[in-house]
Amino acid sequence: MPEKDRIYLFHIFRKDGSFLFLDPFGSPDKFVGALERSEVEGRYGMEPRVEALTMFRNELYRNIEAGVKNWLSDARFVPKFLISALVFVVFYFFMSFVVRDPLPVIDEIAIGLVAAVVVFFVQGRRDMNSKAATKKRLDLRVIVDRITFKESAFVRQVEEALHRNETGSIEEVIKQIVEPARQELEPEVREEAAQFIRALEHRFNFKKLQREERLLKRVMGRSPGELNKSFARLVESKKYDFPLYAVYKSYKKTVANKK
Repeated sequence: MPEKDRIYLFHIFRKDGSFLFLDPFGSPDKFVGALERSEVEGRYGMEPRVEALTMFRNELYRNIEAGVKNWLSDARFVPKFLISALVFVVFYFFMSFVVRDPLPVIDEIAIGLVAAVVVFFVQGRRDMNSKAATKKRLDLRVIVDRITFKESAFVRQVEEALHRNETGSIEEVIKQIVEPARQELEPEVREEAAQFIRALEHRFNFKKLQREERLLKRVMGRSPGELNKSFARLVESKKYDFPLYAVYKSYKKTVANKK
């Protein structure tokens, strides 16, 4: 049997005691597929609190519900559509030949459409309670319950960099964003780092901040007085999580460089 791919979940402690859980899935559908095809493991630097893990597990359960619902919608769409279409035809002809009204066709179509839509959604609700859905939901929950979190030197390194940024000056942090420095990574943690980058991009949509980065570069070139005003406006806009984005840029550059 071929070895399964390994997918990582990340628990990141922040300096103020708050935390982030990150995953590289991006959607409930991808999450369900990953649970079924891959080995999923958790990674942390500072040990997470039990209540935090419980909260995260409940979030994964909600992703399972959404994933199973989407799976059923795809698998059962054609049968549900055909049954709903049949209901529409039956109601249309019943209203046309049995019930006489002053506005032919319009009422028949409206009532037929309403009946078809109701039947379509009732079938969807019934499918969520079917044996197939219940089995898939339970199988996925068992997999989630088996996920374990292990200490990671890489995540510890990330947390240390993040904490330095959170306590440092905003000017220095922005300099790290516009001129990111490579981090030292051991070969065995490069895949872990690559998935960490993807997880950040899924969670915060960092890929779409190139325009803001150009703004930051212009800000860095201004006089000290204008610089402070520009920093103040950027901080107030809340477009950036500056410390975390600086960490992302640094490790993004490191992962992109294979050497």
